[in-house]
Amino acid sequence: MGLGLAGCSYPTDTTPYPGVCVPMVITGSSPAVDSTGAPTNLVVKVRFADYPDPDTVETTSMLLTTSVFRVPETYRVDLAAKTAIMTPVGPLVPLLGYTASVFPGLRSLAGCSGPFRLLSFMTGDGPVDDPPVPPPTFADLRPILDGHCAGNCHADASGGCLAAPAAGLSLCAPEARGALVDVPSREVSSLRLVEPGDSARSYLLRKVLPATAGGGPIPTTLGQREPPGDPLTQDQLATLTAWIDGGALP
Repeated sequence: MGLGLAGCSYPTDTTPYPGVCVPMVITGSSPAVDSTGAPTNLVVKVRFADYPDPDTVETTSMLLTTSVFRVPETYRVDLAAKTAIMTPVGPLVPLLGYTASVFPGLRSLAGCSGPFRLLSFMTGDGPVDDPPVPPPTFADLRPILDGHCAGNCHADASGGCLAAPAAGLSLCAPEARGALVDVPSREVSSLRLVEPGDSARSYLLRKVLPATAGGGPIPTTLGQREPPGDPLTQDQLATLTAWIDGGALP
């Protein structure tokens, strides 16, 4: 990505603004600790001070239990929100106490861990009506690409195609989605630019996340954070995240 005013990005083996190894302190959770009345169809969310490594968010690092019994769950990570998410495979029991356990095996992308924590809550008497929000389409993402990736870097100033886009990545309207979805990153070939359904393992999202507010690239990426200049806003990052997690729809 590039901004016309800031100039195009360039490939480099140097991280100009290295991230700080921030301890994985828990900064919030849903349900809140020691809360009551949680819906039985809840999703457990634990927010951290740094970006969780999705490869460490699993049964060895996060568990949901009641008494001595483990609740089967699935896991995912919302990197932009610095949040690990556990989704029970079925409804919880009404009016019962539960504990989410977070172990030091859960690490940040920088390799830092945090202390062992227990987050307890009690369910209410049933579920809540929470219909899913339709995921964004590529048309919803298009204004973000046009506003931050044009300027004769990955597209021309009007969003049109270039004969030789920066780093060979064309993000003009006719070519952008095909250049991103299921395409391996040139910088870290083990990650695809966009892995449909898995934003936390999509290199495009990692590349635009700032290590600090207004700062440089996060660990696991090479070169500079994109786009040059100010980072994307939280709303823009949320749109990108939701588009990828929703299947990277056309």
